[in-house]
Amino acid sequence: MWKWIWPRVGSTPISQNTDSEMFDRTDYPYTETFVREAIQNTLDARLDPARPAVISFKFHRGSAAAVRDFVGEAIDLRRQAALRVPSEWDRGEIDWLCIEDFNTKGLDGDLGDRLGNFWNYWLNFGLSNKDGHGRGGRGIGRVTFLIASRVQTVLGITRRMVDDVTAASGMVLLRAMRTREGLRSTHAYLAAAENQEHSIFRLHDGKAFHSAVVQAFKLAGYTNSPNTSGLALAIPYPHEELTPDGILASSIEHFAPAILNGSLIVRVDDHLLDRGHIDAIAASVAERMNTGWLSEDVGRYLSLIRSAQHVKPQILDVDIKKDLTSLRDRPEVIRFQKALASEQTVVFALRFDLTRGAATRKVILTIAAARTPESLRPIDRLFREGMSLPDVKSNSPGEIDAVILVDDDELATYLNFCEGKAHLDLLESKEVRAKLEEKGYRPLVSVKRFVKSLPAEMRKLLTPDITEPEIDVFDAFFSLPDTDAGKRKAKSSAT
Repeated sequence: MWKWIWPRVGSTPISQNTDSEMFDRTDYPYTETFVREAIQNTLDARLDPARPAVISFKFHRGSAAAVRDFVGEAIDLRRQAALRVPSEWDRGEIDWLCIEDFNTKGLDGDLGDRLGNFWNYWLNFGLSNKDGHGRGGRGIGRVTFLIASRVQTVLGITRRMVDDVTAASGMVLLRAMRTREGLRSTHAYLAAAENQEHSIFRLHDGKAFHSAVVQAFKLAGYTNSPNTSGLALAIPYPHEELTPDGILASSIEHFAPAILNGSLIVRVDDHLLDRGHIDAIAASVAERMNTGWLSEDVGRYLSLIRSAQHVKPQILDVDIKKDLTSLRDRPEVIRFQKALASEQTVVFALRFDLTRGAATRKVILTIAAARTPESLRPIDRLFREGMSLPDVKSNSPGEIDAVILVDDDELATYLNFCEGKAHLDLLESKEVRAKLEEKGYRPLVSVKRFVKSLPAEMRKLLTPDITEPEIDVFDAFFSLPDTDAGKRKAKSSAT
């Protein structure tokens, strides 16, 4: 049995909270946040931009004996901490979920540096080395993998492109508690020994260990695969709500633009979700999608995204100090209104200034809009670099379908700093303002306010003015009473 270490706390502060409530919400089922985190990490680690990043989700079931050397001591520590252990374990049964990615950089970072990327992933929650490029950066999203396991355990192996080194570890969430050996930490790790000097662990190493991990958890991509880098995670006893159909549905709901533009491929068991298969798979899992307008007509949603990606947009320059009403008299906008009225899809781009430090750049975002079919709910979604921000939407979308794509690197980086920890919305907290100020943006939140208001303001722009009808507009339909009818003139009195 490979050793796990439950370290003593010493004088290190304890943080028992995992922020799980941010990733397990009633309005966003856990499958969605789990898929968002997994795919976000894969896209951010994409190696060759000319090829898609590939992520694979594979469900397994088998004998607990096959993985006992790696999971057994974690289960024992769970019992010591008086935490739940599934009854299947005692029956010698286990199921697990493997996540593997390819055409990715792997989990890099100096293996001797506590603040490097590798140990940040395993040890430093809330601390990230990301610079704002990409889709993450809060350093807490990976707790979704711990939450995904009924024994709050995850094991991982990475083959790193930067140095061709393979490294593996694992962690199990316990609880801070006093034992005969002293106060124990909130986590234990699959490792050979503690390295007190560098505040890290000495990993189990060598080909025998790595091969045993691969064989035990059936990590197909790490055996004879031509993909030589990437991260693989094994999640013992995944929650029952994590299902193949749910993962496929969430992938389409939150990453459809990345799939459609060929930058992402998702494999779930025997299903291949790419731009060639997305329509058929979307139709088969539509009822599993959380958003109502998606489940009722997912094909319309995919068609609108394709328009935003492939139709050359009309570019409108915008001053974000003003609202979009200043554009209402533009000939292009009038054409858009007429096109929508005649059931055509319109595609246009807004271009505006973004200032960082001494440099002011023109940034751009693309909008595709269409009339909502009668009796259906309107589409309303904003994507940053192919990932949805579902809480950036209009309170009253009216009868206009719209998707907004932010693929401009500069604008995407700015918005990343404005997003909440679960990357669902654009915020304006003290933390966000401090981050924007630290990164040199001026003014701080004007661009954020402009982008967040777009779903509503864009619809106002595309809706023609409603004027008061003329007073006699209904004369042809209704007979208006003669106010003098039935009245007699008074007779003049004789004098």
